Amino acid sequence: MSDIAQRVIEEVSRNYENELIKKVQKTRDKEAFYHLVRLYDARIYSVVYRFLHNREDALEIVQDVFLQAFRKIKQYRWESPFYFWIQRIAVNYSINCIKKYGKDVLNRAEECDKVQSASAFVSSPEQTLEGEEKKKFVADAIARISVPYRMAVILKDIEGFSYEEIAALTKTGMGTVKSRINRGREELKEIFIAMKEEVREYGM
Repeated sequence: MSDIAQRVIEEVSRNYENELIKKVQKTRDKEAFYHLVRLYDARIYSVVYRFLHNREDALEIVQDVFLQAFRKIKQYRWESPFYFWIQRIAVNYSINCIKKYGKDVLNRAEECDKVQSASAFVSSPEQTLEGEEKKKFVADAIARISVPYRMAVILKDIEGFSYEEIAALTKTGMGTVKSRINRGREELKEIFIAMKEEVREYGM
């Protein structure tokens, strides 16, 4: 596909999205909002799942996120892409869920991890991880990071928030945010090494 064709498709998609948003803001049209949900539900699920690492919890939170988005859509001011606005709602819900339910959420995530063996994402230690297998490997590694560090790493390195935005979202100081990101990255390196060893052991 040529660059021109790609730009045309993106422009048409953006215009379609904008018309849906305007319609929902003006008339609270549920069918229009349903189409908005269909545009973003998979991406928002991915955001939430990275935090909770549990399918059932993530699906429940995603429903809450879109309900909140529908209720507050008139507060969307067009200052940034609509996805970023919903993304912030999803991040806030995920953080609040972890803070509120803490160990219960983490225990469910751990139980979910236990049923996944190395064979779920790689068939041999020499095989290059690609596509969904690689995503699964990375997701499992991130899920093993200690919670405060995990949140910081996800927000900075995956969701692309600035240090200032992370400090505001997590209600922590800038120094704490930077420290958590650095420590989370160090943990992630160690986890990758350990997981690769697990894969080699499984393949032997």
